[in-house]
Amino acid sequence: MIEPHRKTTEQKDSQAQNQLRVITNQATVIAQDQTTYVGGPRYTKTSFVKAVYDATGQAVDPDRVQVDLTNVNWDRPADYRINLQYTNPGKTVTATAHLHIFALDGQDLTIHAGEPLPDKKAFVKRLVDPNHADNVIQNVKLTFDDGQPTLTAGNGYGVMLTYTVNNVTAGAHQVLHVLENMVSVTTANQTTYVDGPKTNPDRFVTHLFNADGEEIDIEKAIVDMSKINWQRAGRYPVTVRYTDHGKGVFVTAFENVFSLSAHNQIIVAGDGDPIPARYVADARDQYNHDRSRWTAMSYDDPTASHKTPGTYDVTLSFEVNGSTATVHPTLQVLPEMLRPQGSADGLTINMRSQAARHNDSAASQAAGLRHGLRHMTPGSRVANHAAKLEEREAKRGFWARLFGRK
Repeated sequence: MIEPHRKTTEQKDSQAQNQLRVITNQATVIAQDQTTYVGGPRYTKTSFVKAVYDATGQAVDPDRVQVDLTNVNWDRPADYRINLQYTNPGKTVTATAHLHIFALDGQDLTIHAGEPLPDKKAFVKRLVDPNHADNVIQNVKLTFDDGQPTLTAGNGYGVMLTYTVNNVTAGAHQVLHVLENMVSVTTANQTTYVDGPKTNPDRFVTHLFNADGEEIDIEKAIVDMSKINWQRAGRYPVTVRYTDHGKGVFVTAFENVFSLSAHNQIIVAGDGDPIPARYVADARDQYNHDRSRWTAMSYDDPTASHKTPGTYDVTLSFEVNGSTATVHPTLQVLPEMLRPQGSADGLTINMRSQAARHNDSAASQAAGLRHGLRHMTPGSRVANHAAKLEEREAKRGFWARLFGRK
């Protein structure tokens, strides 16, 4: 028996099925560079974070970014790499920032009145700008607190130095001190004589002071002796110059040159000792005045006498301002029997005169050294046998030969 066919109905599941959707993780960190200077502001970690986003692209607190500043030395100019890291569940992102540190240090200056104004380079003690090493000093700006000053001694002037990198400006405030310039020189006149010792240039300078008023070596002064004529009596200017820190001094001293030259003398015993002026051929002071009567005479031989016939060495001296010129003429004393005819004044007219020579050394005098006139041959220059001549004509012939008469 066949069973009747049963009608059936298929029913669908009304519950929605679960689906998995995968989206992109948008976690991101963006770094930003910074610039500062030694002694300037020190940036916090968040200063290097420009922006940070989570996985969905939403901005989050920058404090959640890890910033590594362990390699930064805030007192050392350099370019530093700063590593940033942000972790969102399932993803870690990184970025790199740069920290540029430069340095500007100034220094106070001291000058003396009269010196030129220092340029900005003189005020800069240290300027370091990594990666910008060429001609960085040109970018330093200098301004005075009160505008361009007129510098006067005893005052101080404020100076501001500035240097800018990446819109960050470092400044250094310094002071320019202006002191009085105390440079000075004192001089002394000197005296010598024709053919005498030439004065050492240092003797014209007694004291020399620098700009700070400190006494210094007199050899640093410049002494100009070019106008001195050592061969002629006169008063000659000697200029002394010295310059320190912009101030120069110019002082004139004088070299006094005098002269002395002498005649040899012939007298007849008993006529009297010749006065010193009779030995003088020429004696002039630095003003070219005749000073024959200022000379002094002495015998080198203590036994010399104008009453005893013979030839004697004589010392003739002339002193000016403590400097003494000495010459050594001779005195020839004739016996009465050889007295020439005519005036006694005519005895010296044919005698040779020479200039003074240097003889002021005590050692030289002690050693008996002689400079200047050569001595005449010691001993009597009269012919002793002339006394035996009995004829007047023979005597006249003798004197003719002695004085070159014909």
